[in-house]
Amino acid sequence: METLDIVEKEVLEEIIEYSKYIIPAISNVVNELRTDKKEDTSQLLNTIIKGINWEIEVFNNIEVLINKKGTWVDKEMVTEAVGNLGKGLNDKDEEAIATCLEDDFVPFLKSFEKAAQFRLQQENDN
Repeated sequence: METLDIVEKEVLEEIIEYSKYIIPAISNVVNELRTDKKEDTSQLLNTIIKGINWEIEVFNNIEVLINKKGTWVDKEMVTEAVGNLGKGLNDKDEEAIATCLEDDFVPFLKSFEKAAQFRLQQENDN
C-alpha cells in the first residue's frame, strides 16, 4: 500500500478538524431558517456555504485518495446537492435550503470526514 505524503495527511487532518465546526453550524442555521431566524442568519448561511464550497473543492482534488478503497463519497450525490442548494437559494426558499443542507450536505460532510479518518487510520496502521 502506498503511503500518504505530508500534504495529503495535512489535508485529511484539516477535513476532520473543520468538520467539527461546520456540521454543528449547519444544524444551527437549519434551525434558524426553519423556526428562529435571527439578524445574522443570512450571514451565517453565507459563511456555511463558503465552507461547504471549500470542502467540495478539497474533495474534488483528493477524490481518488478518498475513494481509493471503495466509494466513501458519491460525487454525483454532491453534484445533485449543489444543484438543489442553488435552486433553493435562487428561489429564496428557506425550507428548501434547510432541507438540502440537512439531507444532502450533512451526509456528504460526515462521509467525507469518516473517509479522511479511515485513510489516516490506514496510514497509522502501516
